[in-house]
Amino acid sequence: MNKKQNLISYLPLLLFVFCFLLFFPVQSQTSEINITLTWSTDTYVPLDYPGKALPTRGSTIEVAANVDWPAKAQKINPHELVYNWFLDDHIQKADSGQGKQTFQFNIGDSLTRRRLVKAKIENTEGILIASTPSYLSIKPHQPEIILEAKIPSLEPLNSIPKYQISSNQEIEFAAKPYFFNIKDKDELNYHWNLAGEEASQISPDNPNVFILKIGQISQSIKQELAVGVENRNNPLQKSQMTAAIILVP
Repeated sequence: MNKKQNLISYLPLLLFVFCFLLFFPVQSQTSEINITLTWSTDTYVPLDYPGKALPTRGSTIEVAANVDWPAKAQKINPHELVYNWFLDDHIQKADSGQGKQTFQFNIGDSLTRRRLVKAKIENTEGILIASTPSYLSIKPHQPEIILEAKIPSLEPLNSIPKYQISSNQEIEFAAKPYFFNIKDKDELNYHWNLAGEEASQISPDNPNVFILKIGQISQSIKQELAVGVENRNNPLQKSQMTAAIILVP
């Protein structure tokens, strides 16, 4: 076999090696590019709440995709990337496209169903840049009510707080709502109940506030204070809280 024939016989192998070397750096760089998905919702939380607002049934969720580029990678303007969004394993065509870095959806009316979000990012030529390795899981939560008073609870770690109040005092209880689909706490209906009867000592300007006025008593009395809260625009969103009140002479 002459040199020309030897060269021809090696051409397929050389072509394979050339394609591998051409392709490998792209794959290696792509594998280092990550996508970070972050989400937020607009449910109500008090101004002093340090945590993250949680979604409840009917809440709108916004998910943002941020590309984490390797130090030596050639970065692409986020507005020039093509974002493909998936919700519960279904492509969201109307919300996908160039520059669509955020994705909004309604979490639905179930309190038990988790929603799964995933993203794949391509360049304008249709070449995959990166994809999330797993789904972002978002679970709805029941709205909550927390009772606060100007006196400390005897059992702060208990699910039912307990307060001891002496004679001739006036104590203010405030119901603080969390995770309702509202903009202001006044969009809720508050129902106060003391010792099994509807409470009347409600602040006219702040229906979320109950004022307990204690006169002179001769013996200890144990009562139950309860508050129920309901979203005026969505009766399915409601919560309640109970506290034990111990009145002492």
